[in-house]
Amino acid sequence: MAATALPNQTTAIPRHTGLVPARHVLGLAFCAGLPLGLFGLTNLGVEAMGMIPLFFSPFGMPGPVGAIVHLAQLALLGTAWWVLCRDAPKSLARHWLTGLTVAYIALPFITPPLDSLQLSLVSTLLLLFCLATLNRVGAASARSGWLLAPVSIVLGTSAALGLILTAAYTPPFALVPDAQIHNAA
Repeated sequence: MAATALPNQTTAIPRHTGLVPARHVLGLAFCAGLPLGLFGLTNLGVEAMGMIPLFFSPFGMPGPVGAIVHLAQLALLGTAWWVLCRDAPKSLARHWLTGLTVAYIALPFITPPLDSLQLSLVSTLLLLFCLATLNRVGAASARSGWLLAPVSIVLGTSAALGLILTAAYTPPFALVPDAQIHNAA
């Protein structure tokens, strides 16, 4: 009388195969690629207005290397968002991470018209925003917080170098050649 058995009695318990479901892989690829796609669309719109993005390339790195690092960080931000949504789906840290991603997409487009002081202040404000986001995201999901760590390191380097160079070449801290000191006396 197998026909009269209940369905939960006839189905076997599925075994874990160790494979990741395709929907998880597709979700990860979508979330990692979404900030890159938004950056591309923003680039198309801004380039139509005659502007080009300016990327952070310290220590003599060529500009394309800075662009690759920036795009890799955008992919990390998308991946961190995916992990955060899986670990803590109702966390308000998602809003902070979304705001940081939008600010990081806009960063190369708002930096070209800025002078060195303004650029270092923008980098410092973005670093503070990143640290606040890291605090909230890390509390909700430690894995997602670790994905934000490289972004905060690059922003910290950018802010520190910007403030150091601005202080070195802005009065009253500016380096003044000896000839100007002797001519003033």
